[in-house]
Amino acid sequence: MDNLEQIKSRINIVDLIREYIEVKKAGANWKALCPFHSEKSPSFMISDEKQIWHCFGCNEGGDIFSFVMKIEGIDFTEALRILAKKAGVVLKKQDPAANSQKTKLTDILDAAASFYSAELQKSPSALEYIKKRQLLPETAKQFRIGFSPQGWDGLIKKLQSGGVALKDIAYAGLAIEKDGRFYDRFRGRIMFPIFNHYGTAVGFTARVLPEFDDGKMGKYINTPETMVYKKSEILYGLNFAKQDIKKENFAVVVEGNMDVIALHQAGFKNSIATSGTALTLEQLNILKRHTENLIMSFDSDSAGLAAALRGIDLALAAGFNVKVLEMPKNESGEPVAKDPDELVKKSPELWKKALSSPKHIIEFYMEANIVKFNMGDPHENARFCQLILSEIGKIKNSVERALWIKKLGERTGVAEGDLREMAKQPKKENAGYSNEANTLPRKQNNIKSESLDSKYLSLIFTDLNKFSKSFKWVLPEMLETPELAEFYKNLIFYYNNARPFTLTGFEGWLYSIGNKSLILEQLVLLRDKNYVNLEEDELEGELKMMVDFLKNNFLKKQRKILEQEMLLAEKEGNKDKIEELINKFKHLN
Repeated sequence: MDNLEQIKSRINIVDLIREYIEVKKAGANWKALCPFHSEKSPSFMISDEKQIWHCFGCNEGGDIFSFVMKIEGIDFTEALRILAKKAGVVLKKQDPAANSQKTKLTDILDAAASFYSAELQKSPSALEYIKKRQLLPETAKQFRIGFSPQGWDGLIKKLQSGGVALKDIAYAGLAIEKDGRFYDRFRGRIMFPIFNHYGTAVGFTARVLPEFDDGKMGKYINTPETMVYKKSEILYGLNFAKQDIKKENFAVVVEGNMDVIALHQAGFKNSIATSGTALTLEQLNILKRHTENLIMSFDSDSAGLAAALRGIDLALAAGFNVKVLEMPKNESGEPVAKDPDELVKKSPELWKKALSSPKHIIEFYMEANIVKFNMGDPHENARFCQLILSEIGKIKNSVERALWIKKLGERTGVAEGDLREMAKQPKKENAGYSNEANTLPRKQNNIKSESLDSKYLSLIFTDLNKFSKSFKWVLPEMLETPELAEFYKNLIFYYNNARPFTLTGFEGWLYSIGNKSLILEQLVLLRDKNYVNLEEDELEGELKMMVDFLKNNFLKKQRKILEQEMLLAEKEGNKDKIEELINKFKHLN
């Protein structure tokens, strides 16, 4: 029996598909709503006897391999590895399917995780740190927590002794090249492997051990994005949590890896982390296979709140039911803990109580912002209503929107009909964290890439001599609108040759080269409309957000192109092309 047959014999197709979608018995077979197209009546059928599936709506079908390939968006090689691991089948090294570049990298990362785990047991200070953080040995083993020794090349030597090429260690994000020599990326740090949602190690988060912290390095550093690690697709702990998320029918979304580990250790196993970033569409698409109910738990600091809120618009638009768990407060109104990790270790009962009574996100917005308005003043009341209506409008379900409008009317004393009329009025653009509600997220999901180009350009015109620093981060090719990309190229050229920058000087130069258009006038109008009332720190925050978005959007598209070229090169067996693409991928990061 070959590997494929062994895997098929050990994995029941009904049990596999049940991990992703709800299935119901239908005579001798099983049926479900198809996960690959929108439908109201089930047309997705699964045969337990033949171990196949078929959708009569979209005409897709196949076996366990084709299902995993389609639902995970992966190739056969990765599906084979995932299912082999699930079935407990060891793939033979000579299998061609087991030799793709991605496979090579995940093998290296798995070996690194084993090395770090072994090193943890050799380090008294690292073990003492684990003990101080109140982590049990079985918890450390489950999450494969380890330690990277302080030496320069301990991991490199270990991997090379097993026949791993130095360049592949670097491609996996585990080594850094400097002056022609390679060094371990992680040294003197507690290592937390990052797993994708089916349990494969794809990277690491590393926390410096206090005794090695000289203040010159970051407390936490991460693996750079690689061919197998894409931060926007990772939800830390989901590989451990997905069954409990499905069972409880909600996921608790926290910020940090330690929050997840502490909560799982305390028995709250439907917890996952975004690692301090906003939820992305990729993450939400993965989560939706398991639940449509999210409870967001913010750290007590404002930075954590801002990061978490930015992804909520996307979640609401995708049809998620979003609630907020706030840190319990003491008698003086101060949070009793700074984060879930601290709270659950202090009192699991306090966490359980907070988890039992989360606030709906709209209720949270109302309470967070009503104190900023004089509700006895009609104008102030109207501003508050408009603010909350803009959030209610992001909810996908029309009945739920109607019920929240009714509740808003009860809270403000404004007639429900008037609120509905207000909701129909065109909304003024709100540039990020406005003076009215600096706890509300910017409408990131409403910013299309082509309109973000003009918003970025109009913002830097608020003080181009100061914000020209963004020129080194945002290149003209990162703008998707050709006219704006060309305009930006001219702007950079002019600035580099005519400092300090003046708007009239730039406008005159555009005339002189015969390149005058309405673009400059439109950008200045957009600047005055969106940014004239923002404080300096707010403008800095807006700029950082836009730069990050433009860079990430550009890099994501470039990586996609390289991945497609890599697949083609691997199929053709073109080793030179593979090497060239790997180097491009490395330089891209």
